[in-house]
Amino acid sequence: MSLNKAHFLPRGIARLDSCEGRLRVRFPRKLFGKDKTLYLGLPDLPKYRAIAEVKVEAINTDIALGQFDFTLERYRPQQNKLLQMPSVDKLHHHKIEEAKSQISLVELWDKFYDYGLPKWKESTQVYLETTVRRWLEKATAEVKTADNAVELRSFLLSHTSESMAKRVLIWINAAFNWGLKQKLVFGNNPYEGMSNELKHNYQKKATPLAFTPAEKLAILENFAQHKGNWNGRGVTGKGYNHYLPLVKFWFLTGCRPSEGIGLTWGAVDSDYRFVVFAGGAVQLLSGRIVNTTSSKNNKVRRFPINEELRGLFMSIRPESAQPSDLVFPSLTGKVIAYNNFCHNAWRRMVCELVKKSTPYSCRDTFITEQLSKGVSATIIAKWCDTSVKMIESHYFDLNVINILPV
Repeated sequence: MSLNKAHFLPRGIARLDSCEGRLRVRFPRKLFGKDKTLYLGLPDLPKYRAIAEVKVEAINTDIALGQFDFTLERYRPQQNKLLQMPSVDKLHHHKIEEAKSQISLVELWDKFYDYGLPKWKESTQVYLETTVRRWLEKATAEVKTADNAVELRSFLLSHTSESMAKRVLIWINAAFNWGLKQKLVFGNNPYEGMSNELKHNYQKKATPLAFTPAEKLAILENFAQHKGNWNGRGVTGKGYNHYLPLVKFWFLTGCRPSEGIGLTWGAVDSDYRFVVFAGGAVQLLSGRIVNTTSSKNNKVRRFPINEELRGLFMSIRPESAQPSDLVFPSLTGKVIAYNNFCHNAWRRMVCELVKKSTPYSCRDTFITEQLSKGVSATIIAKWCDTSVKMIESHYFDLNVINILPV
């Protein structure tokens, strides 16, 4: 109990004292008209001082409330009473629990984010800012402190997808583990293993969606035939044929869509022997152009250029191309906005033929085609910056491979 010292200061307060290595209480002179002390039967050691301080605080509370026991029986060091007093361990545990409950989830996250900021890719930084932190902000009304794991899980599952909830919980688990090391939070990590109970959509059901040869041909023809109108200042209307080289590149390499969008001429060998995927992937996140400095799995890889891909490069390379120039720019010469591309060009040119497909289906198609030709899954994994396990579970489309030409 906290004391209001101003209330009983005229009569003085009891204080903890030490004499010859033993702890005692020194009472205010006005209580007895003389100096009065009470030995507590405890040595003057730090762990016993915590117990003695609780005793003195109780005495001062009685003084303040006019309930002081002048016989001192209530305050004498009786064994049964000392056993009832909180131990040093309990007091320490209480302080830990109090500290644990004081830091909010957003505060813990911000400290963790600032700590990790120097080592994260720009795309990771933007992702964390625009997804994880925003969900934490939305959850603050229901999730008061950093250890309210069950409340956070419940909030996420009722307000967003299971996949997003899993992503947020994975990051918060990492933040809490970091907080434990920094002594910002204490005890056990309540988020440990919580994300394992949830699944991403692809984990629930692996559904690779490769295009058949007929669908692939129809998609390329759709893009080729869709032409815009030029008015001297640029394109009016939707000239989706502009994106035909990019779509061909996706089909010919199996790269991730962002790797194609961010490809620069500096990554294309001058003799057209190989393409280097070492970063340069570009995304537009919340209106910001975000460049990555390495691939998703932080690997640099060389992709061999065949005759068809060589012909594609030679047909679109400007005479004045600079190493930093985009190979596949937008209609205005800037970075292609992937989400807009999917919503407009891909939806109209492709989804009318094959529903629920995305540009990633080009990756599925390339990998499935290579397997049908007898190319080793290990080699394909190196070309596409993935693993044999992911190829078997996520990219290989059994429904298409049986109709592919051998």
